[in-house]
Amino acid sequence: MTGAGHVVWLEECGPDAAPLVGGKALGLGHLIRQGHRVPPGFAVTTAAYTEGLAAGGRPVTVGDRLAAEITAAYRRLGGDDGVPVAVRSSATAEDTAEASFAGQQDTYLWVRGAEAVVAHVTRCWASLFTSRAVAYRAQLGIGDGEIAMGVVVQAMVPAEAAGVLLTLDPLTGDRSQVTIEAAYGLGTAVVEGEVTPDRFAVDKVTMELRSRSVGEKAFAYRFDPSEVGRVEVPEAMRARPCLDDAEVIELAGLGKGVEQALGVPQDVEWAVGPASPGTPGGRELWLLQARPETVWSRRPRQ
Repeated sequence: MTGAGHVVWLEECGPDAAPLVGGKALGLGHLIRQGHRVPPGFAVTTAAYTEGLAAGGRPVTVGDRLAAEITAAYRRLGGDDGVPVAVRSSATAEDTAEASFAGQQDTYLWVRGAEAVVAHVTRCWASLFTSRAVAYRAQLGIGDGEIAMGVVVQAMVPAEAAGVLLTLDPLTGDRSQVTIEAAYGLGTAVVEGEVTPDRFAVDKVTMELRSRSVGEKAFAYRFDPSEVGRVEVPEAMRARPCLDDAEVIELAGLGKGVEQALGVPQDVEWAVGPASPGTPGGRELWLLQARPETVWSRRPRQ
């Protein structure tokens, strides 16, 4: 890692940085080093969280020095105060093979402006102490003092479709396939189980499509000029898959590559957005997060 202070760029988040940046940032660093297309961003370190704790062990507001560091990094990320970012938790025990912590701490989307980013870092810190998060840690035998919170600030993809990918069958644990769930817009509706998504199964050996099921996808979360909003999907689009077959196969190949590089089945979040200027083709695939799959991976293989 380079530089000093409490901000680390995602490409610098290598294995030696795990205690400093947390599980989510570490996973994103892995993806970047593998050459995958990952939205740029930075991590606010666990040291910043520790220094920000009040005497009672609960987080307080960000100090002036840290606020200045976050502001400088945010402006380097987007060039001005208008770039929308996601502000996401990255706790030290999060997104590991032992526990995913999925949904336990908070994520904030479409945050714009340095002042708002700083405020949402504090909100991520505070989410470590919700009753839901405390109960989850107690179930795993993790005490409050055994965990620290890093925070990822990452440019958002204007997603036309998004969802999750597992490098196995979530119903049977079959590791010979990649399973993809997809919906229009951001992946929120898929992750939160709010829509019936499109589902695709791809053979991991032949990379051929095994099955396709088109979900209803009645609504989507999309960007507007100031926030993320829930909008209805036109009826004519609901019956269409939100990914074409070539995108499904490409996405499955990316998931397979991540699994091979990291050595265990993976749970990946992804998005499809408009292609960058000068890039051939209509859309580009982005990987937003990768973490070990924690259900079937912990069971003995048959």
